[in-house]
Amino acid sequence: MTSVDSVRGSLTPALSQTERGRRKRSGLASLDYVLILGVVLPMVAFIMWAGPRVMGLAYEMVCLLVSWPFM
Repeated sequence: MTSVDSVRGSLTPALSQTERGRRKRSGLASLDYVLILGVVLPMVAFIMWAGPRVMGLAYEMVCLLVSWPFM
């Protein structure tokens, strides 16, 4: 009987800590959405806009470096 009580006693604080962690986290999901909408999506939009230009400029630089000795 004592081993069962010790197991119950060791499991009870772990469950209550998990519940307390969930209570602290409540309401932060909206903050995650704001982070996605305010930071990640604008970065993706900028990369989609600037990506082709950066690739084109890199291509021109490589062509210049390869053809420079023959000019």
